[in-house]
Amino acid sequence: MRGPSSNSVLKLVWEYPVYTPPKDDYSGPTAATKMRAALPEADALAYLAGKDPRPLLVVRECVNCNGTDDALLNRGNEDNERTFLLSRWFHCVKLPQDVVQPDHPFHSLFASEDPEHMFFAAHDGAGRVPLESERSRAELWDAMLAVLATQYAGDPEKALRGVIGALDELDRTDVEIGNLEQRYEDLLEKEGVDGKRVVKLRAEIVALRAKMSEQVAEFERRAQLPLKPGAPGKG
Repeated sequence: MRGPSSNSVLKLVWEYPVYTPPKDDYSGPTAATKMRAALPEADALAYLAGKDPRPLLVVRECVNCNGTDDALLNRGNEDNERTFLLSRWFHCVKLPQDVVQPDHPFHSLFASEDPEHMFFAAHDGAGRVPLESERSRAELWDAMLAVLATQYAGDPEKALRGVIGALDELDRTDVEIGNLEQRYEDLLEKEGVDGKRVVKLRAEIVALRAKMSEQVAEFERRAQLPLKPGAPGKG
């Protein structure tokens, strides 16, 4: 079980894009409203990627799914820490259920007769790896790491171990702070706010909180991976 400081940085950040077609130059009273239509696949990918050069993790919501998408990617599941950490190196996009409709702007991304529920790819769609929600976490992680290895310099697995180590350090400091705060509350009742031991504990807690801030910064440092200059999708 991770502590509060670790949980505060374990986030899977989703983007929910809504396509807005470019406006016509002519905007007079008789201008017709554009009908919704599917974009070509390259245009759909370009719109999803925007200016984010990270590889894509794209999930489509599905009314008939059995909930395994949520099980694999939900914050509430303790087994998903590795998924959340790996997701930091992806541009995570979630598309609505009607993306399978032929007129949805992003339909071309899931246009097959039996479309997958998620895929990973370079930001321009290169090296696409489809994945069904019924896959195990191990298969999910293998797919994520395979794509990351093509896009990032260095070893993503090694970087992941460093990030997990940073979380362990945060947890240890959380425990230290919790123990000191409990002792502080107990002594405060006995000695008052100016008690010698109370003052000392208060200073120790302040110092540990400063240490915690440094550890959070170290976590963020370890979580930075440079993209390969010549990676697929980099142009």
